[in-house]
Amino acid sequence: MNRTGRSLLFILIFLLFWVTVRPFTDLRDPSVLLAEEQGNILQQLVSLSLFAASGLYLLKNWQIALKMLSPLLILLLGWQFVTVFTSDYSAIAFRRYIFSITAIVTAMAWVILPENTQHFQKMIKYLSLFVLLFSYFGVIFMPEISIHNMAEVLELVNAGSWRGHFAHKNIAGPAMIVLIIYNLYLLRKEDFLIPAINIILATIFLIYSNNKTSIGLVLIALLVAQLIRTVRILPLQLLAFFIPIVLMAALTVGTVLNPSLYDFVNSAISDPSFTGRTDIWKFAFEQLCAHPWIGFGFDTFWNMSNLVNGGYDIETWAARAGHAHNGYINLALSSGAIGVILFAIWMLFSPLLDYNRSQKNGNDPALATMYLRIWVFMMLYANLESPFFAPRGQVWFSLLAAVLALRLHARVKIR
Repeated sequence: MNRTGRSLLFILIFLLFWVTVRPFTDLRDPSVLLAEEQGNILQQLVSLSLFAASGLYLLKNWQIALKMLSPLLILLLGWQFVTVFTSDYSAIAFRRYIFSITAIVTAMAWVILPENTQHFQKMIKYLSLFVLLFSYFGVIFMPEISIHNMAEVLELVNAGSWRGHFAHKNIAGPAMIVLIIYNLYLLRKEDFLIPAINIILATIFLIYSNNKTSIGLVLIALLVAQLIRTVRILPLQLLAFFIPIVLMAALTVGTVLNPSLYDFVNSAISDPSFTGRTDIWKFAFEQLCAHPWIGFGFDTFWNMSNLVNGGYDIETWAARAGHAHNGYINLALSSGAIGVILFAIWMLFSPLLDYNRSQKNGNDPALATMYLRIWVFMMLYANLESPFFAPRGQVWFSLLAAVLALRLHARVKIR
């Protein structure tokens, strides 16, 4: 595949995840309250087409592709395949599992499609600008479907928060963080004007999204990543990463498991429920008691008809939450404790080991740090949202690309 073909596939993959085939979701439509068991045919066709093109490209570059594949990821995907058949909705779980695989394959291809780092820089600079202008276009010209408002059928408390073409402010927020991180990397280059504009536009949008989780975590994530970059010694890097991760987990989910932690948080902040998240976590833990090891099947717990129509919302509104607002709990509901253990080893330990190794092999340290920043932010963010295995999401795609790229940087000389 020539440079033009690689550029086109890189752009199309990016747009599939960052714009999707259905931007500007109308949250005033009552259908958003219904169980989500039907797939989007156009999204599926486009996803499969790009999956096929990505697969062919990876086959032609199989030696590099294999270096991105972790045995832990293969084990995790194998276990998730088992949970497809333990689900009460095996057909839906299987379809979603397949499209989860397509997301991984296309992310693998996306990482290695650029001819060199200069090629990547040029494309990501203008794609960032396009996404930002597209979101601002919605806010300015279609505010009824780009800004949360009181006519929506869910979460009226979000009224006034910008979301642009994204489905929710809690997706727009981390998306803006990723764009900021991309352009912080580009800012060091000679052509800094457009990256600077991108950072300003993304920061303004982030503020008006009112996504408090992203706003509160971005500086912490950047500081943790900088500390990891500076110390270079693996044990110290592990401490620099895991201390804030464990501390945040204890002060969020830990409050529903330990009364002392709840009392401490209650005395320290005005909203110890984290905008109602503690109700969701309690409900999720209650449900997990029935399937602690294998979960409810791959991506078939939230928004399924037996939950939406099962009368759970009479007992607690949390049954209609849509997701656990915690990536690890969400994964436990989908794949059980076994899935969480495999995922934690792959996602929490391996990327840091890869980054440490990449610091010694002469690759561009700024590019590796860009991916490190995305990974650190998402790991912190996962304590309050559910970014994992969302096959149509900008957040999961960006995290996947970062983790795969770090593994590649540790094993291949990048031009």
